[in-house]
Amino acid sequence: MHNAERHGCVIMEYVRQGDDINNWKELFTFQNFGLRGKHTPEEELNSLKALREKECPGATEWNVIDQNENSILYEWQAKPCLNWPDQREIARIIFGKHNLFFLRYTAKVQQLDPEVRTKWITTFKAATLDSEAKSVGLEDVDLVIPFEMDKVMAALKPAMESADCNVKEATANRVECKRPRNSSSYNDYGGESVTAVLETQGSKTRVQITTGKGFYGRLRKRSWSTPIYQQMIKNLEPAQR
Repeated sequence: MHNAERHGCVIMEYVRQGDDINNWKELFTFQNFGLRGKHTPEEELNSLKALREKECPGATEWNVIDQNENSILYEWQAKPCLNWPDQREIARIIFGKHNLFFLRYTAKVQQLDPEVRTKWITTFKAATLDSEAKSVGLEDVDLVIPFEMDKVMAALKPAMESADCNVKEATANRVECKRPRNSSSYNDYGGESVTAVLETQGSKTRVQITTGKGFYGRLRKRSWSTPIYQQMIKNLEPAQR
């Protein structure tokens, strides 16, 4: 897994075991942008098409699979261009209240296996945002994911521990952890508390993760909400297979 925050955008990238981010066969990408003016998912896709056509004229075929006023699900097939091999991608653009999300599965193949294609289309169609959710910013998390709450809870606690955040309190739908303070490091002062609240929504779960930085040393602290969420999703992946 590779992740980065730059220019107001959170990017998470996942590759298969044995691959790396610079040499992969399959890649899943999650991107979270702040909304950039008033436009539609179709207009966002058209902007991508125009950019791709400028870079590689006539090399890419596009197909819209499903769309509504808040999202568009599509796929593209690209011939080799700019040192890229043949590629296929299935992707969905989702407009939230404050944020714009991209979900993308990319494979370096000429033809995508029909079962793989169906799997990713189904997965992306199932991805939802809670209409009452708070703004999903670059730090905190407020999303609905297609997993039952008990499975999410089981994946959440070890995700917190992986961030050196020790679980202090836990109930059936709420977990709080605390990171140790480290006054010797300017970039990571430590001492942050992370709280996760889960809400069951049928077979799905709303996940809210927030980081409390306190007052003392606040500027030296960072948010751990997104890294913990990333690890939680990674922990859930084996259960989805």
